[in-house]
Amino acid sequence: MNFISLDGISKTLSDAPLFENVTLGIDAGEKIGFVGRNGSGKSTFLRILNGELEPDTGSISRNRELHVSTVEQRPSIVPEMTIDEFLFHGRDRIVAMESGERTAISNRFRSFCKELGLEDMTQPMGRLSGGMVRKAAIARSLAQGANFLTLDEPTNHLDLDTIEWLESLLKNAGFGFIMVTHDRYFLDAVCTAVMEIDARRIYKYPGSYSLYLERQAERLEAKERAEHRRSAALRSELEWLKRGPRARTGKDKGRKGRIQDLLDSAVGKEASMKGFSSTHRRLGGKILELHGISKSYGGKAVVRPFSYSFRKGERIGIIGPNGSGKTTFLNLLSGELPSDGGTAAKGDSTVFAHFDQTGSFINGKLTVIEYMKELAERVGGEKSASLSAEQFLERFLFPRDMQSLPLERLSGGEFRRLCLVRLLATAPNFLLLDEPTNDLDLDTTRQLENYLSEFSGCILLVSHDRALLDRLTDYLFIFDGNGGIRGFTGNYEEYREMRAEDIRRTRAKPGKQRQKPREKKIKLSFMERQECERLFNEISKLEEEKRELEAGFQLAAQEPEQIGKNNRRYRELENLLDAKMSRWEELAERAGPT
Repeated sequence: MNFISLDGISKTLSDAPLFENVTLGIDAGEKIGFVGRNGSGKSTFLRILNGELEPDTGSISRNRELHVSTVEQRPSIVPEMTIDEFLFHGRDRIVAMESGERTAISNRFRSFCKELGLEDMTQPMGRLSGGMVRKAAIARSLAQGANFLTLDEPTNHLDLDTIEWLESLLKNAGFGFIMVTHDRYFLDAVCTAVMEIDARRIYKYPGSYSLYLERQAERLEAKERAEHRRSAALRSELEWLKRGPRARTGKDKGRKGRIQDLLDSAVGKEASMKGFSSTHRRLGGKILELHGISKSYGGKAVVRPFSYSFRKGERIGIIGPNGSGKTTFLNLLSGELPSDGGTAAKGDSTVFAHFDQTGSFINGKLTVIEYMKELAERVGGEKSASLSAEQFLERFLFPRDMQSLPLERLSGGEFRRLCLVRLLATAPNFLLLDEPTNDLDLDTTRQLENYLSEFSGCILLVSHDRALLDRLTDYLFIFDGNGGIRGFTGNYEEYREMRAEDIRRTRAKPGKQRQKPREKKIKLSFMERQECERLFNEISKLEEEKRELEAGFQLAAQEPEQIGKNNRRYRELENLLDAKMSRWEELAERAGPT
C-alpha cells in the first residue's frame, strides 16, 4: 500500500534552493534512512512529509490510512510543564480524541517512559538532561500508535543502552518510518531502504545501508567517468578555438554552440574537505595525572575518587547511562569545573581542546568569520605556511559567501562543524570530545573519524556512535551511574560481547535449588527431516531471487511502476527469508551434527 506520493516537489528557503523536482513514493512498512550533507534540506523535507510545510511546487498525495508521528531534532518544550503534560503539548490530534483513546495513549506513554528510565512523571521538562528530553519525545511518538514515523536524529544525546533498545524496537516494528541519523550501525541494522539528498536531488536505494554504500560508490564513479569524458571533449573544442579564425572551417557557430553545451553540462564535483588537518604540539613525558578526583551534587556522588595516569597516544572511550557524570568528568579534566577532592596535574606541554555538547555560550549574532577571527587572523605554522582565517574556513566547506552569515543562521550540523574546525586550529595534543558527531552529517563524521585515526596525541571520547568507538578506541572508562568508574581493555563491541557472555553464563548457572536436569535432545521425525531439507532448498532459491533484484536495482533505466513492484517483492523476500531461516536453524539445531 502506498502511503505518500510526491510528484515534482521543490522547496527554497532563504533564497537557497534545497531540492527540486522530487518524485517518489513511500509504501506502508518501509523503513527508510535519510542521509545527506548538513544544510541540504533533510529536516525541511521531513516537515513537508508531516504537513508542517508546503512545497513551493509539485504535489503530495497522502493515503487516508496514514497516521504520522514525529520526533523532532530539537523537541519543543515548556520548561515548567511536567513529563505527563508533555504528551499533549502541541498535539492537536490527540487533544481532539475521545477520552478513552487519550487514556490508552497516556498509558502507553507512561509505559514507554518507564522502560526508558523516566519514572517520575511529575518532573518539569526544564530540569531534564538533553538525553532525558529525547527519551520523552521518543516515548510520546511511539505512544500514539502511528503507522508512520518521521525521526530527525533520534539517537542524539541518548546513551548506548537506549540506542540499542530503540534499534531493536524499530527493527521489529510493524510500522514504517523515515529517519535522519548519522549512526551507521543503526542505519544498517534497521533500514530497508536509504534515501540520499545530493545536489538538490533525492535518490532512493532499496536495501540496507551497506548495499546503499555500494550503489552510491557506483553512481559517483559513473558521474566521475562522465565528467572525464566531458572534460576531454571540452579540451578538444578549446584546442580548436585556439587555432584561430583562418585555420578553422566555416562551422564556427555550430562548434561554439557545442562548447557552450559542454560548459553547461558540467557535472558538479562533490564538495569535500581535504580531510581535517591541524598541526600538533608534541606531548612531554608527563601528560595528565589524576589523583583521587571526585565530584558530588546535592550530596549525590557523580564521580567517586578516581586516579589515572595518561600515556602518550592513548585513545579512551567513555560510556555509561545518561546523567552518569561523563560530561562532568571531562569538565573536571579540562579545569572548567573544580574537583571536590583530589588533583588533576597537567603536563607543561599538554594542550587541551574541549569539544562540548552544546556551544550555547556563543553569541549567535557573530558572523562565521568573526567567530573564527576571535581565535586568530591566521591559522597554523610559520607565517609563510599559515592560512588566513578565510582560507582556513574554505578548506572546511565554509565558502566566502557563507562566512558573512551570523552563527544563528547555520544549521545545527554546520554550527557543530564550525566549532570543531575552530578548536582544531589551536593545534591541540589532548582532545576531550563530548558527543562530537551530534548533528554532523555522515560525510563530516567520516572526515572527523579519519582525522582522529591519524591524530598522534591523546583522545578522551564520550560518544554514542558505536562505529566511531569501535574504530578509534582501545580502552574504555565505564561509568556505572553511581559515581563509579572502571576500566576495560578493548573497544565497545568487545565490551558488549563480554557483557553478553556474562549474561549467558549467569543464566546457564542457576542456583542448585533451581537447577533442572539436562533435557534429552529430541531427534527429528521423518516429516521434520523432510521439512528441513525442503527449507534449505527454498532458502537457496529465495536468496538467488534477492540477488537478482539487487542486481536489477543498479540499472538506471526502469519504469517507476516496475521499481515499486521490485521494492515490494524485495521486502517480501526479506520477511520470508527471516521466517524460513529461523525455522531451519531450529530444526538443524535439534538434528545435531550429521
